[in-house]
Amino acid sequence: MLLKDKIVIISGIGPGLGVKLAVEAAREGARAVAIAARTAAKLDEAQARIDELGADCEVLKVVTDITDRAQCRHLASETLRRYGRIDALVNSAFQHGNFPEPIASADLDVWREVFDTNVFGTMTLTQEVAALMKPQGGGAIVMINTQATRKPMPGEGGYAASKGALAVAVKYLARELGPYGIRANSIFMGWMWGAPVQGYVRHVAAEQGMSEDAVIAPVTAQIALGRMPTDDDCARAALFLVSDYARAITGASLDANGGDFMP
Repeated sequence: MLLKDKIVIISGIGPGLGVKLAVEAAREGARAVAIAARTAAKLDEAQARIDELGADCEVLKVVTDITDRAQCRHLASETLRRYGRIDALVNSAFQHGNFPEPIASADLDVWREVFDTNVFGTMTLTQEVAALMKPQGGGAIVMINTQATRKPMPGEGGYAASKGALAVAVKYLARELGPYGIRANSIFMGWMWGAPVQGYVRHVAAEQGMSEDAVIAPVTAQIALGRMPTDDDCARAALFLVSDYARAITGASLDANGGDFMP
């Protein structure tokens, strides 16, 4: 199993990729997943999904706003107290901001909120976890990033700019944490077939009076595999980066988009 006996912290548990990261970590043999979100209901739903697997994986639910350092510290320290180590951190929490919104007329107060979560919040949690990984001599961190930083999508400038800052930070983290045996990588998601995209497709189809297939067709036409990857597919790719199979990989950028964007 990809994550056999690993202790994994996952932020940003929600109806899309976040919950899939938790479920797939359990499926791949994690001994425990510490899951974090701002609302307890999302954590309860994730635990129910994990319980359905029948996997031998403990679930630690910690309501956490990653923009609050004390809450990040509590998540990290409680995970360490309960399980004795932290093997991996998957930073999936994010705020999207206004969409669509041109940069030239963007509400920069909203940008500040987006950066507060996507950059400062993510780095706060990363600092707290990395401090506990250092004494144990190793660990792995992966940042969930977006294809919008590499293939601009109109209207996503603020979100993409925040994630672009995070992508640069990862390379510095890889250099700084490498001597402690801690790896840091980024994974860039494109279109993912899951609850958020399904909702978007339904909305556009209803608004424009067209079928859902007609909305999807021009998107999949640009993807080399001819289909949108599912959020399950993308979750597994992210978890590969925190697995022992990726022990030689740090400071890397992995595209998980079915070939929609090829650098």
